Parts: sequence; C-alpha cells; structure tokens
Amino acid sequence: MKTLFTLLLVLSTSLIARENPFEATNAYEEEAARIIEMNEVEEDYALEYQQEQQYIKNMYEKMNDPAVEEKKEPEKPALTEEEVKKMIKKAQKETERKAETIAKKLVDEKPKEVEQVVYVKPRVDVTNEKELLPFVKVEYDNDKINIFSDYKVSKKITLPGEKKIVLDFDAKENFYTVREDLKSTNFPKVTVGNHKKDKFFRIVVELANMPDDYEVTYDDKMVTIVKLYE
Repeated sequence: MKTLFTLLLVLSTSLIARENPFEATNAYEEEAARIIEMNEVEEDYALEYQQEQQYIKNMYEKMNDPAVEEKKEPEKPALTEEEVKKMIKKAQKETERKAETIAKKLVDEKPKEVEQVVYVKPRVDVTNEKELLPFVKVEYDNDKINIFSDYKVSKKITLPGEKKIVLDFDAKENFYTVREDLKSTNFPKVTVGNHKKDKFFRIVVELANMPDDYEVTYDDKMVTIVKLYE
C-alpha cells in the first residue's frame, strides 16, 4: 500500500512538470525503478526482521519453559556369580521351610487312630507276692490267695449281697489304712483297716463273684481263699 502511494505521488509530480504528461521520460522510469527496488528491499528486511523476532521468541520460550526430559531409571548393575548363588540358596531354604510347614500341618490334621486297649488275662500259673504291712503279706494268682500274718484270725464275715470276705485279726498295731489292687481275675482288691481301739485290724478281700463260690480255710499263720468251679 505504501509503495502504491509513493508511485502515484511521483507520477503526479511528473505530470505537472512536463508539457506533455503522456510522454515517457528516462528520469521517470529510473525513479520508478528506484522506488520499486527500495520497496522490495524494505519488504525483504521486514520479512527477515519478523523471522528473526520469531526465532528470538522461540528461544526465549524454550529457555523459560524447557522440555521435561524423561528420567531414565539407572540401570542396575549385573549380579555377580556369588550373589546369584546366595539368591539360589535363599530360595532353596525358603522352599524347604514351606515344605516342612505343609508336612507338619498334614501330620497334625491326620486323624489319630483309636488306640485299642488289649486286656491280658493274668496267667494261672504265675504267683504274685505283695507285702501290705510289716506283719501282713499276700501271695495270689487267678484262682487262689494266701494271706500271711503274725496274728491269728478271730472272725470271718460275709455280708449279704456283697462280693467280699471279711477277716478280723486280734492285734494292737497302729497304721494307716492300706488299699491294694491285685492282678487277679477273682481277687481284684485287698484292703487292710486299723481298729486299734477295739484291739484288732480287718482285712477285706474283694471277689469277682459271691462268697458262696469260694472256699476259705485258715490256721494260726495263714488264710487261704480258693475259687470253686463246678
């Protein structure tokens, strides 16, 4: 727009000065060419200036707002042979520990087998001895029991409906009651009780059957009770 205005101004001046305005002159052509050249230089300079300003602007923006580079994780150094061996050993121990834990759990959860109690019947031909007190001793097997004492039997008692035989011995001994389980099918238990105030002690022999199924004999030193069979 500026170039066009300048060209018109020059043209008007030339027309006023010349007698024949329509006749072309060299001066006019030179001036017109000079003005056009100047305008082209100005336009080129303006374009270069704009490009330079844009470049400066871009550089300024980059300086004030630099692109955030992605942070790369540092590469881990390669494991040594010794470290690899340690890792393998650690993994093996961990595996073994887990296996032991599982095995123990399976054992704990395994249902326990019912223990069977087997009763062994005492042999008839085996005689057992037992000292109940310093003055009372017994020998027994399944079918017979002998009671030895330094004192004499004063009384033999059987109680109705009771599977017991009671023996009283005259004495003035002082002791605590003694109870003894015997390994015998027919004479499971013997008890010796103190009756010092009444001047005797009592032996109670518990039986497997009623007293009528047994025979009792005694003398000054021994009492014998035998199981009767039909």
